[in-house]
Amino acid sequence: KNEVTALPNNNRPVETDIYGGTVLTKVGHPIGVFYGWKTNGVYATATEATADGKYFINDKGDKVYFGAGDMRFLSTDEEVSDADRTIIGDPNPDLFGNIFTSVNWKNLTLSAAFNYSLGNDIYNYQRSLIEGGNLFMNQTTAMNGRWTTEGQQTSIPRVAYGDPMGNSRFSDRWIEDGSY
Repeated sequence: KNEVTALPNNNRPVETDIYGGTVLTKVGHPIGVFYGWKTNGVYATATEATADGKYFINDKGDKVYFGAGDMRFLSTDEEVSDADRTIIGDPNPDLFGNIFTSVNWKNLTLSAAFNYSLGNDIYNYQRSLIEGGNLFMNQTTAMNGRWTTEGQQTSIPRVAYGDPMGNSRFSDRWIEDGSY
């Protein structure tokens, strides 16, 4: 276990962006935790999205409302903003180690080494590229299950070049169990 107890600049948290994700170092938390948005599925219908009333502010300062097929980002109010980011994973394992063994017989030696890591999360950057649905590049077959029609229940949002709604932003969608 580790916990950050002090940082420079009056304990100001440190955010580090890497490969489209953000890691956070903050007093009272483990070092380098994943920091992004939490999600709760995909809006299946326009009515569902309208009732939720979530929006973000674009570069021009306009409100852009989420619609059918968009990710449902959790926020404290209707606006989905950087202030809604939270700790979404911890890359530090709860338990890790190695086991080594060796057996000798005459001039023959058989050696084995095993290592393990339990309780850590990973950011699957590669999956964020090949299941993001926001660029003209090869995608996995999982994208066949993306949202395409009103009322469809799925966990993969609609596809839109350039990702104008930010559906593929750094979120718990890309955080996976890293135990092995």
